[in-house]
Amino acid sequence: MSKKTTRSAKPKPDPDANIDTAAKKSTVAGLKKVLYISEKILPDDNQLLRLDRFYHPGKGKDALFLTNPDGQIMELLEYAEPRRSWLINSEICANGRVYMTMPMDTTLLAIHHLRKHCAQRAMSLDNIAVHEASTSRFLTQFIDSNGLKCVADVKTSGDLTFYKYNQERTLAWLALKTRHVAEILKQKQIHCGHSAQSQNFVRSEKLSDNVVSEMDYGRMACDIVGRYLDSDLHDQLIGYLHIPSEIQAIVEEKTAAQKRKSQVGLEGSNSKKIKLNSHDSDAASKLKLSGLLDSDNGKDCITSPPTMEPLKERSMTAKEKALAKGAKGTKSIASFFKVN
Repeated sequence: MSKKTTRSAKPKPDPDANIDTAAKKSTVAGLKKVLYISEKILPDDNQLLRLDRFYHPGKGKDALFLTNPDGQIMELLEYAEPRRSWLINSEICANGRVYMTMPMDTTLLAIHHLRKHCAQRAMSLDNIAVHEASTSRFLTQFIDSNGLKCVADVKTSGDLTFYKYNQERTLAWLALKTRHVAEILKQKQIHCGHSAQSQNFVRSEKLSDNVVSEMDYGRMACDIVGRYLDSDLHDQLIGYLHIPSEIQAIVEEKTAAQKRKSQVGLEGSNSKKIKLNSHDSDAASKLKLSGLLDSDNGKDCITSPPTMEPLKERSMTAKEKALAKGAKGTKSIASFFKVN
């Protein structure tokens, strides 16, 4: 006779094994990153994007750029904040950085190489690429030769093209570029100045009354263009556009605000005086029409205070003179109440 079992013969699952599988699902590969790519640089099905490092004059070192085999190039910007991570589906990505592609004008980066090698003599891009091994691919494949005509003197000899840096032409082209960026900032209604951060995130009716200075737009546009230039060339551009420093602009804005407040105060006091004078004239006209004033100069009586005439001394009667004569040599009644 077989013995009947009261428990199931099926083995129970191990709880530690479930923890391990859950941990495996939550791990993310270290190479996984969050990247926003513009649709303009996306290649065809048979092409691949490529990450390259080229020299960035604004940063003074090599930077990442995303390139397309068709000749398109975009700067790869990186935004990193502390204690940030990403939730990707059911996974946690510890790398909380954000990468974003930004279109740019390659002529801005080419100015650095022209100033370095073509300030005294004309050279071709191939000759410059020999001296700049790290950026040789950038100089030969991604620079627009038509854009270099705006910053350099061009000389041709057969199939070869030589470039010589022209500082006056470069500053004029950068100034035109800066004005174009300033117009875009106006169209986007980007508020500039030292209080731009609060005005961009807090909208109110008072913003429409504030007149944003043209110099604020020019300063911000110059800083945007100057991100791709050498520091000394950026300073030359600021002097070329006659843009004052931010501290000087703040001082000028404060003085202008004080002048506006003083003008408003003077206008308010003048309006109060006008209202008081009109009120007095209305009151005088009403009294005159009511018939309470006998003379026609009732307005003058209301507005100007009456003059006080001096009091005349009253002559004493014979009885008062006799009482005053008899009171001579006597003490006043207050002397009897004095404490000795």
